Amino acid sequence: MSKFQNDMVLLIDGDTHVRTVELKMCPGADVNLSQVLEGKHSLADAIFLCQLASGGKPMFPKLAILPAGGRFLPPGSRDMVGFVEHTVSRFERMLVRLRKNFSYIIVDTPASVSFEHLILTAIADAILFVVTPDVDSVFSTSQTAAGLKQLMGIEGIGVVINRVPRGKIMDDWIEHASKISPVIGMIEDDEMVEDAFRRDLPVIAAYPETVASLSMKKLAQEILKKDIKQTKLAPKFEMMAGPEK
Repeated sequence: MSKFQNDMVLLIDGDTHVRTVELKMCPGADVNLSQVLEGKHSLADAIFLCQLASGGKPMFPKLAILPAGGRFLPPGSRDMVGFVEHTVSRFERMLVRLRKNFSYIIVDTPASVSFEHLILTAIADAILFVVTPDVDSVFSTSQTAAGLKQLMGIEGIGVVINRVPRGKIMDDWIEHASKISPVIGMIEDDEMVEDAFRRDLPVIAAYPETVASLSMKKLAQEILKKDIKQTKLAPKFEMMAGPEK
């Protein structure tokens, strides 16, 4: 997306366990979001320009990375309600600052659900779901989408079907996935993705003209066409907590 507009884009590596984005795009990062929340560093300290380069020039000069780091929740925390309220308040203030400097803030979260992933999902104004063409993936994503809408009112802007076998008729899978949210893109299975992964590079950086990369570029352009309304974090957690008795 950073290639198709003039403003800066921020990518938050929301996978606190694997941290693939951080390791591939800013391997020298020594400060992360978890440390900012602990008060050890400022937010500015934790934002890094994407370090991917070719011929000595940055490949994505309009892309910045914010590594999530480790867990946000201190082990053995007794005051869970107080901790959640404090964390939500800090995130609200950070989002105000980030939105002044970035046209888009993308959060890459895993399918698993934990406190950290719930917080990082909640800061989203909308969600793009990624599924693979198999029953387990579509069913579990459908359940997640329904749960997020019911709990926090978060809507999906679309579904991407990943790892699509070449030459396979996808009508049935598109129909199933569309029940989650409209399908706005498909990415064909591409052997170059694995090759790029072994080189610790995103496929779009290693092989920008391969099938998967071209599909991702098309997807980015589709997302940029979406009218995404800005939301606030606190009301989502109030909704999740339910009405006061």
